[in-house]
Amino acid sequence: MVDLTKLWKMRDILPVIVVDSLTGKVIKHGYMNKEAFAYTLKSHRVWYYNLETKEVEKFGEETGEVQKLVSIKADNSYESLLIYVEQIGFVLRKEKGYKTCYIHEIYSRTRRGVSKHRKFGKVEIDDNFDYSKEDYEDDYE
Repeated sequence: MVDLTKLWKMRDILPVIVVDSLTGKVIKHGYMNKEAFAYTLKSHRVWYYNLETKEVEKFGEETGEVQKLVSIKADNSYESLLIYVEQIGFVLRKEKGYKTCYIHEIYSRTRRGVSKHRKFGKVEIDDNFDYSKEDYEDDYE
């Protein structure tokens, strides 16, 4: 059995990754505090801590969507949670009914090994970053 005091020992908020238990797809990233965690365990519905409003909210409270709790796992250092859910309804109703929050593709590699990029220009890491190093080059271009 997991010692739950380790989860909250040095932090008030934990990042959570939410996975659809039927498809295995990551559907959402969010945060939980102790209150949201307790509500989730008690109700078997996923609750989140909203970083902007500083309030605890049940997923889909206003839209009728539901995330039924299937399981919760902590990473090896108790710094994040992986939550498996049964997703009922859409994750992003206002965004045309998506089943995941991850809708903006930045980069992907096709099965043939040819990369396709969207043109965003160079990502600014910092002024001293050396873009010419071979380690940062795409092997397939």
